[in-house]
Amino acid sequence: MSSFLFSIRVFSLGVLFLFSFLSAKEENRLPNLVYIMVDDLGYGDLGCYGSTQHRTPVIDQLAAEGARLTDFYVSAVCTPTRTAFLTGRHPARERLFEVLWPTSEGGLDPSAVTIAEWLSEYGYKSHCIGKWHVGHMEEEQLPLGQGFDEWYGIPYPNDMGPGHPQEGFRNESWPPIPMYRGTEVVEAPIDNDLLTQQFTAEAVRFIAENHHRPFFLFLSHAMPHTILGASPDFKGRTENGLFGDSVEELDWGVGEVLRALRVFGLEENTLVVFVSDNGASMRPWKKVEGIEWGLGSNGELRSGKMYSFEGGIRVPAIYRWPGVIPEGQVIDTAVNILDTIPTFAEMAGIESLDSAIDGVSIGPVLRGESHDLDDRPIFVGSGRIDAVRKGKWKYMVSSEPTWKSDIEWEPLLFDLSQDIGEKQNLVSEKPEVAKEMKAILDAFQAEVDADYEARN
Repeated sequence: MSSFLFSIRVFSLGVLFLFSFLSAKEENRLPNLVYIMVDDLGYGDLGCYGSTQHRTPVIDQLAAEGARLTDFYVSAVCTPTRTAFLTGRHPARERLFEVLWPTSEGGLDPSAVTIAEWLSEYGYKSHCIGKWHVGHMEEEQLPLGQGFDEWYGIPYPNDMGPGHPQEGFRNESWPPIPMYRGTEVVEAPIDNDLLTQQFTAEAVRFIAENHHRPFFLFLSHAMPHTILGASPDFKGRTENGLFGDSVEELDWGVGEVLRALRVFGLEENTLVVFVSDNGASMRPWKKVEGIEWGLGSNGELRSGKMYSFEGGIRVPAIYRWPGVIPEGQVIDTAVNILDTIPTFAEMAGIESLDSAIDGVSIGPVLRGESHDLDDRPIFVGSGRIDAVRKGKWKYMVSSEPTWKSDIEWEPLLFDLSQDIGEKQNLVSEKPEVAKEMKAILDAFQAEVDADYEARN
């Protein structure tokens, strides 16, 4: 066992047992929210979603104890997904369609109300741990300026340093990737191999110090993103290369967080969510200049990250809240990361944000009470709003991210109930459906444009 991993476990045990005697159940206490987001994990990269390439027993058990969602949607790249999660508003409303780079001056408007700011009104202590990636040029764009009480992490992905291995992405003017604690840089450059363990240790510390009050933990792991990393305890552990090693270390990290909740008796008062920010990369980048890159599995879904086919926008998602969410559910209702804020509000019994929210509560679905959301439209995109799903139908007007290409694709219509791999375009066979879906997509785009113009 490495000294670093040993120190984490000693720290975890010491802190947990030091404070465990203080843990006591409080009646009528608001529930905790632990939201674990990983980077570029594909639809087929967990055991409970069919992976046989590596092992994820902790996450599989999390799914067995709650609900595994089969039709959970995000954006095709990370910045808009995180914007949607933080605000409950479609990223197009903030014009955050695309990925932010180290030199990007844009980001989430500091005036936007985030989930952390909203929860603070109810006495929640909040911490953002890990990758941020919704703006970093000004302090007010970083987590502490967006309502979080604490931040320990990196401002953008782990591959956006001066040594980026992919030609066309490399920029020697980019600074070494910094690790922040609050507003201070505490490490630069980062040690890619230790990120999962560092973020896990920080999450355990936060739970230990705040177990006596309601808390919101946004644990945003950097793995298994493009440039992979794993600690000595996990490197070489699987037959699936460094990608499998990094996923198994993430599984271990989830287990450490769950153990902390268990020691403090918080399991029955905590909603734990596990999601990926977009599908796995399908680009032919395996090893470049000696650096191994991530190539996960999107299972039977078409394409991957950056594209609005299902492989880019449909991701693993697990919800667990013992005693509230029935165990062992597999839910095929189409839901969206935009649903996070209204879902938590409804399930916790508190008021949602006053600002316009694009999502709805999926609490009744998670509790097994209702599946009445099947017919609502869900809008997604790779660089703009370019696809809509409604019921079994999915309509697309483009599948190229705007920053990558100006190619306009022919309209595409798929029946996902029969063709999850999106192999058969039904526009010619179902022109009435295509026309109806196009009208829905166009109307939403017009509404978003009008909203943006009214606010700017």
